Amino acid sequence: MRIVVVDDILEIGHTVAQSLRGTAHDVHTLLTPRALAVALREQRFDLAFVDVDFSYESPETGLTALRHLAAHGVPSVIYSADSEDNRVLFLLAAFQFYRPLTLLSKRANADEIRELVDDFQRSGMTTVTDKEGDRYRSRDRPSLLDGLVRSPVDLTIWENLSTHVTRTEIAMASFVSPRTVDYFLAEHYDAMLAIQSLHSRAPIISVLPDGDGSKKHFLAPMHAFAVTHFRFFQDPEVRALVVERPVVRVSTEASRGVQRRRGRRR
Repeated sequence: MRIVVVDDILEIGHTVAQSLRGTAHDVHTLLTPRALAVALREQRFDLAFVDVDFSYESPETGLTALRHLAAHGVPSVIYSADSEDNRVLFLLAAFQFYRPLTLLSKRANADEIRELVDDFQRSGMTTVTDKEGDRYRSRDRPSLLDGLVRSPVDLTIWENLSTHVTRTEIAMASFVSPRTVDYFLAEHYDAMLAIQSLHSRAPIISVLPDGDGSKKHFLAPMHAFAVTHFRFFQDPEVRALVVERPVVRVSTEASRGVQRRRGRRR
């Protein structure tokens, strides 16, 4: 098979190539999603290993690479480091929108890489059911990611949460009222906690103390979350996905939760 590794660290591609040394597989390494787009115009690949988060030198992320691969019908494996606290949203988006075959840790040794590739070749690229990948596959609707970002306005507020620290600043940068920011914080707090508790190795932020309705208890942890994931919230690829997706409606139970939180502030 012709295999492409899309990663901004050249040694990562060498690792895959060395793991498959002595086989009939042909491994190519590309350092950016843009380089992948160019290569796909003239070359055919049977399988891709894709990192989701690239260095600051690249304006594009792994989501762009996955879009290019999907357009050419190339199945993909997410090849990611285990230190995923700042990658969790990219992983959720990758599995929700592009359905990669599996998630492979960069700690995988040569035998594990070779076995995985051989299994794909024998099975005709059948999706692998694995514990790590299953953490990010969205079986529920709305998904965890849907609950976090329901509309383009939500994405704008998250983006500005990563660069501003007061309600007024966030509201002005987002072209909404401070009251809209308050509602957003209350409405999205539980979704943030759900993602942290299920998918992050970072310490979990505590829930609000009973009876304490201070706005800062929403703002501080959600600002920290936005800073951790600012590359995701500022990714043009994410915005394109959100704009193209129908607006996610808040469930009745979620609406009641927001009303309870708003009631604490009265």
